[in-house]
Amino acid sequence: MKYMQIKPTDSLFFGSGKPFNAGADSWTDSSFLPNPSVIWGALFSVLYREGEIDIVDGKVSEDERKKLKIKNIYLYIEENKVLKFLVPTPLDVYIGKQNNYISEIQKVNFISNYPLDYISMIDKDDIEIAENSLIEIGSLFKSYQKHIVSSIYQFDKIFKADYKIGIKIDKDKKTAQENHLYRIDLTQFEKNSGFLVEYEIDEEKSFNPSGVLKLGGEGKSAKYEDIKANRILRELDKYRKKAMDKIEKEKFFKLYFKTPALLKSDWKLNEIKGLKLLSANVGKYIPIGGFDMEKNKPKAMRRFIPAGSVFVYKIEDESINIRETIENEIKFDESYKGFGLFEILSVKEKINE
Repeated sequence: MKYMQIKPTDSLFFGSGKPFNAGADSWTDSSFLPNPSVIWGALFSVLYREGEIDIVDGKVSEDERKKLKIKNIYLYIEENKVLKFLVPTPLDVYIGKQNNYISEIQKVNFISNYPLDYISMIDKDDIEIAENSLIEIGSLFKSYQKHIVSSIYQFDKIFKADYKIGIKIDKDKKTAQENHLYRIDLTQFEKNSGFLVEYEIDEEKSFNPSGVLKLGGEGKSAKYEDIKANRILRELDKYRKKAMDKIEKEKFFKLYFKTPALLKSDWKLNEIKGLKLLSANVGKYIPIGGFDMEKNKPKAMRRFIPAGSVFVYKIEDESINIRETIENEIKFDESYKGFGLFEILSVKEKINE
C-alpha cells in the first residue's frame, strides 16, 4: 500500500453536484469536503500528465482507470509535529454541552412505519448529531467501540468557510455581462492540515516522489508528496483483527462508512443472507454526478448515503466472510475511486432480542 500527502496551497471549491448557470443562479451550492472521485481524478490527472496512462484511439479504457485505486482518504492535522488522521464522525454520535454520547440499540416498542425491529436512539436533552465533525482514526477503534467519544474535531478546526464574488464574461465582447454576478463558496484549509490518501497502483505505473496537482472545481493547486505509513496507520490492521475477534464471539457488528456509498436499496443494503439488519443511522443522501470528459456531457446523478452512516447487524450465518460479502454488495462501476470505504466495528452494549 502507498500513501500520498496532499497539502492545499489555496482555497478550494468542491461543488455539491447541483448544476450551476451564471445568470440563472447567483449562489453555488458547495461542500466543505470533496467526494472521493475528486481526489481520484486529481491523482489520475497527474499520471496522465506524467505519461503513465496508456491511450488507445484517443481514449482511456476502464481497465486502465482501475489501475489506480483509492483505499482510504483521511483528513490530517499536525499537532506538536505529530500527524493525526481523521475520518467523518459516525452518525450515531451526539454532542452535548458537557459530554458526547453514542446512541444505544433498543427494540422498537411502538407502532409506526419504521421498517426495522430495532432503533438506535438516545434519551438525552440538549444534544445534536455530530455532523460536520471528524474523529481520529485510532479513537474510532480504541474509544468509540467502548462507547467513549474522544478526539472529535469540528470542521472549523481543520478549515474555514471562504467565498469569492465573480461575474460572467461575454466571450465575444470580452466584457462583463449584466445580471450575471455570482458567489462561490470555498474551503480554506488551515496551514497544518490537508489530505492523506492511501492508494494502490499498477506496478508498471508510479508517481514522482513529490509535485503539484490540481484539486477541486476551479483547478486550484495543491502540493503532493509520497510518504511512509506512520505507527498509527501501521497499527490499524491490529485493531481491525481485535474487533473481528470480539465480533466472532458476540455475533454483532457495526458497519461504518468512511466515504459516501451507493447502495442498491436506496438507504440500506439489500437483504444479505446470513446477516440481519437491526438498526441504521443514515444521514441525508448526497447527489453525486460528475462530468464525462470523453463524452463531453454530465454523468447521471445518483444518490449516495453520506460518510459517517452506521448500520448494526447480527450475524446469523457464521460461515460467511463479512468483509467480502459487504464489498460485493456495495461494489459498483466506480468503486475504485474511493466510494463505499468502510470499517467493521464491534458493538459494546448487550442487545436484547
